[in-house]
Amino acid sequence: MRVANPAQPRDVVSFALQRRAALEDLFTGGALRSDACDADPYLLRAAQWHGEATERKCPVCRRTELTHVTYTFGAQLGPYSGRVKATGELPALATQYGEFRVYVVEVCQMCTWNHLVMSYVLGDGIPRAAPRRPRDLLD
Repeated sequence: MRVANPAQPRDVVSFALQRRAALEDLFTGGALRSDACDADPYLLRAAQWHGEATERKCPVCRRTELTHVTYTFGAQLGPYSGRVKATGELPALATQYGEFRVYVVEVCQMCTWNHLVMSYVLGDGIPRAAPRRPRDLLD
């Protein structure tokens, strides 16, 4: 089933209510800050080098702006599934692959707060085989 606009997000899932509940638990004493501010070192590194700055302040430390890190996952991406992508790269990917899911995570590099913001599906709807795994240069 071909999609009219492959770069148009569909099957959008917002995690705003879960985010709000997590922040409420944190601020009312139902959760520890160490539980809420527990970003994985790889996520922090991805935010530092590949993340996209936002103008929203961190809801926990309120000292620095949040960074969005965008991940792409899908069977049709093959070995390229799970990679960090810039928002500008997504329209081109959407025309090259039939379907993949995009996850956007907000990260505070100062206090290590992180939360999944949203996920959505992109792609032109045409099923394709996953690309072959690149050969190792040492083989």
